[in-house]
Order: sequence, then structure tokens, then C-alpha cells
Amino acid sequence: MPALPGEPAQVLERQFARRMEAVETRWSPRQDSLRAQLEHTNEIWDDIQASEQRQPRYSSAWFYWPFMFALAVAEVPINRFSFELFFQESPAVALLVSFLVGGLLVTLAHRMGMLMCRFGYNAKRKNWWGEAAQIALVVALVIGLAYGVSILRQGYLAFITQPDMGFGQALESQQFGGAAIVALKAGLGLDGWIFMLINLAVVAVGVSAAYFCHDQHPDFEKVDRQKRKLEKQAAQMRAKRADEEALEKRRFANQMRRLGA
Repeated sequence: MPALPGEPAQVLERQFARRMEAVETRWSPRQDSLRAQLEHTNEIWDDIQASEQRQPRYSSAWFYWPFMFALAVAEVPINRFSFELFFQESPAVALLVSFLVGGLLVTLAHRMGMLMCRFGYNAKRKNWWGEAAQIALVVALVIGLAYGVSILRQGYLAFITQPDMGFGQALESQQFGGAAIVALKAGLGLDGWIFMLINLAVVAVGVSAAYFCHDQHPDFEKVDRQKRKLEKQAAQMRAKRADEEALEKRRFANQMRRLGA
């Protein structure tokens, strides 16, 4: 094999060095910044882990939030018809309102579950009565909302079971306003209490999901998620930089082979 010409080889080496330096300049600041964030997050994570003497315990957000959304949707079907009847709204508006009510119930269930899950820890850091008052407030809101929805459901059920009037006829007539007032003034009957228990059961499922799907320490879950996110970003950044460096090395090796051919 003939000897490599000195000057062309040196030119290629200098070009290769400049390209590798450009890769270093492009990636090093971002990697240093990410490394500093990860080190800081790891310090916080280590402090919490040393204090709790355990690993973080929580469920994936890809499971939790779709599950809670499904609970909100489960409240829609019956509520839609009762809202359409009593408030004389279009089906689209009634559907939207019923979904908002379901979402509000599930949101309250989420809040109550989080408060109960972290009550012990927060009670040590703050006044326990403040946490208890928040739970009592959420319970009162849930009961009030569930009671109101149950009254509407009960009235709707009573109205459509009238033998001389169907639901479509009821919406077209001008008599359901008076029926709505009578239903709202009446207390819950057996059907209403059944609807009430169904509402509370849905809320209880949401509370249980919130309680068991989150870590009891208010910061452990957040820090662990941040730690995992930064580790993933760091790995992706290392892989991209390694790919660019490998590309430049292959390019340089091919140039040197062609020069020596």
C-alpha cells in the first residue's frame, strides 16, 4: 500500500478535529445543564428516600387519568336526560352540562383522595385541623352535588314512567316545568336514595383510586417523576451525541481510506 500523502492527511485530520469540536460545542452546554438539574433532583430524591426509608409508590398517569375520565363519563348517560327535561336545554347543551357535573364529582373525588392519602404527613407539617377542614368541605360539596343530581334523576324517572306521557311528548309540552318544580321541592324517595348511593359509589371509587395511586409523601412522587424524566432526556441526549460523533468518525475513516487508495 503506498504511503499516505502527508499534507492532505493533515488537512483531513484538522477538518475532523473541527467537526468533532463543533459537536462538543453543540452538545456540552445542554448536557452540563441537564446534568446539573439531574444532580439537584437526585439530592432531593435521596433526602426524601432516606427520611421515608422506602421507594416511591404511585401508579402511572397513563392508567390513573383515563380511569378517572371514564368515571366522569359514567355519570353522563342518565344525567343528560334529566338535565334536558328539567332545564329545557338542547341535547348538546344537556350533554355538556352532564359531563361537567360528572367531571366536577370526579375532581372532588380526586381532591378528597389526595387529602386522605397525605393527611398523616401534612398533619405533621401543618395544623391537622386545617387538613380535616378541607376534607369536611369536600365531603359537604360531594354530598350536596350528589343530592341535587339524585333529585333530578328521581324526578326524571318519575316523569317518564307516567303512563300517559312519554319523554318526547314531555319535552314538547309545556307541563314539565311544573313537574320539575314539584320534583325539586320533594325529598328523596327510594329511587332517589338509590341514585344517591350510586353517585356516592362512583365518588368512592374515585377517592380510592386517588388514595392508592399516589404516594403518601407530597413531594416524593413529583421528584421521582422529574428524576425519571431527566434521566430519559439525558439518555436521549447521549445517544444523539454518540450518533453524531460516530457519523463524523465514519466520515473521517472513509476519507482517509480514499486518500490512501
